[in-house]
Amino acid sequence: MVKQPIDQAATAWKIAPFLTNNLKRDGFANFFPIQALAIPDVIASERHAYIQARDVCITAPTGSGKTLAYVLPVLNSLANRKIRRLRALVVLPSRDLANQVFKVFKSFMEGSDLKVGLAIGQSDFVAEQMAILALQAFEDGNDHDLPEKRDPQSTIDVLVCTPGRLVDHLDNTPGFSLEHLRFLIVDEADRLLSQTYHNWIGRVIQSANSGRGGVVGDDTDFNTNDSYRSVASSVCRPVQLRKFLVSATLTRDPQKLASLKLVNPKHFDVHQLRTGHQGFFNTNTKKYSMPEGLHEHTVECTAEQKPIVLLALVLDQLTPQQSQSSSKQSVIVFTASLDSTHRLARLLQLLWVSAGYGEPDSVVEFSSALNQHERSALMKRCNDPQDKVSVVVCSDGMSRGMDIDAVRAVINYDVPGLAKTYVHRCGRTARAGKEGHAISLLKGGQTRQFDKM
Repeated sequence: MVKQPIDQAATAWKIAPFLTNNLKRDGFANFFPIQALAIPDVIASERHAYIQARDVCITAPTGSGKTLAYVLPVLNSLANRKIRRLRALVVLPSRDLANQVFKVFKSFMEGSDLKVGLAIGQSDFVAEQMAILALQAFEDGNDHDLPEKRDPQSTIDVLVCTPGRLVDHLDNTPGFSLEHLRFLIVDEADRLLSQTYHNWIGRVIQSANSGRGGVVGDDTDFNTNDSYRSVASSVCRPVQLRKFLVSATLTRDPQKLASLKLVNPKHFDVHQLRTGHQGFFNTNTKKYSMPEGLHEHTVECTAEQKPIVLLALVLDQLTPQQSQSSSKQSVIVFTASLDSTHRLARLLQLLWVSAGYGEPDSVVEFSSALNQHERSALMKRCNDPQDKVSVVVCSDGMSRGMDIDAVRAVINYDVPGLAKTYVHRCGRTARAGKEGHAISLLKGGQTRQFDKM
């Protein structure tokens, strides 16, 4: 695929000007492969109001631009709306991930009057209710002392949430409705579809279908031209809930996908660019994709040697890089459990200090033992160029909640048992087209198991 400059691509794909401006603001020169594959197709299909739009499945390595691959088409589609209603719902498995996606939506809404809300249990429930719903006001902003209560109206166009908090609002927030929903985005879909989370999928589908009416392009909701309205009035399709499934390791298990009731899903996978294979259930498509800039290595050692080997590997990755570059680089070390994370972080701190390489706070633990505020503060430290944090030790439970800008290497201190776990670990480095290393420490007998993975 030939790379197009942002201006040319935005014009060809009919991307709203405010989105183009925000892309330039953030320094985008070209779109990443998965974005160039999915964005124009999804935007074009949204313009065909007389054709039932296909649901979307996006598979690409972590750090390859999957989030913008749905953020841009969704915001582009909502840009002409006249009435503010909750039309896009983005569901993620953790608070950390939801916070990250919320920030992306908020950033790319700049220059428009679109609004995004966050429902993850980070704030008081009543405060959250007030942030996403409000009583309908008159044009002059006064309530005119009317004794009766008016129906609550959405104050947001997009809601980013976790499944549990979403169900809380469906059950306990008067007036909260998904009846106008046009987009349901399930990010980290493999993880969300593997757990029921209070039957959140069934609840969303049920709520979205309640009172479903009207047609796409209905001029009471969106700004449309006269010629479009004259055609749309007779041939437009009914308003449809369009679903997006997004993951680095997207399941193809029909049983897991059945609950979403996907409509003729179209699969976008960066592997298609090299092989030409398409189709969600195509058996010729690679199950998982790895970043092109990733270099994979293995080191065999005994259990007793592992801590010293780890320290040597960390220093090997950091020392040359830090001396040659002014930019900060980090190493992430993965363990098999919360307990192992804590013990290894402490041991590595002691080795770090005794070897004379710095203060103990250069090595940090990122785990579920930290509360939300502590995790957010730690991520800020990791991304602060002036901070000393160089090594982050964590378990798989936290791997998808981390957003560290410059990770030189990922070290698998404990080898993962599943290939998709390995893929998500490796996705912390070699992001956005950069180079990165994945190093796995193998004990005796693990080599064959690792090669089969």
